[in-house]
Amino acid sequence: MSGFDYGFWEIAIEKHGRIKLPSALLKSLPEAERQRFWVTHGFGNHIMLWTESAYRAKMNFFNSLDKNIITNKRLRNAFLRDMAFVECDAQDRFVIPKTLMEYYKIGKEVVLVLDNGQIEIWNAEEYRAKFDMLPEEFELLNEQIHSAHQLNAFEK
Repeated sequence: MSGFDYGFWEIAIEKHGRIKLPSALLKSLPEAERQRFWVTHGFGNHIMLWTESAYRAKMNFFNSLDKNIITNKRLRNAFLRDMAFVECDAQDRFVIPKTLMEYYKIGKEVVLVLDNGQIEIWNAEEYRAKFDMLPEEFELLNEQIHSAHQLNAFEK
């Protein structure tokens, strides 16, 4: 692993919903986890692309939950709905399942966000609408988060 477990890329979608993973993203992943992924609904308005180890960790969490509790069952089933296993071709491309493309309104451009083996795939316009902010807004948000964190640390 490169030690770079986080990243952000804006890329164009190829024909038929095919995505070419950026080489910098792939180099950030363990070599054994660069070709095979699980694609699922994300926990937000995006698609999730999971490496094998991140997917296994999530499934271990779901398997630890009591399936007789309806809330647990709903979350697990929502996660598994439309899930697909994908493998990259020789050019590091894979196809996003059509159901997920339509559900998340994935168009010609997407944003990829790498977070420890979990890759969020966003409609680029949706991502910008949700996360773009002025420098002053970013500064205020940073201050609020740090203040809350310090307060929580003090209370412990």
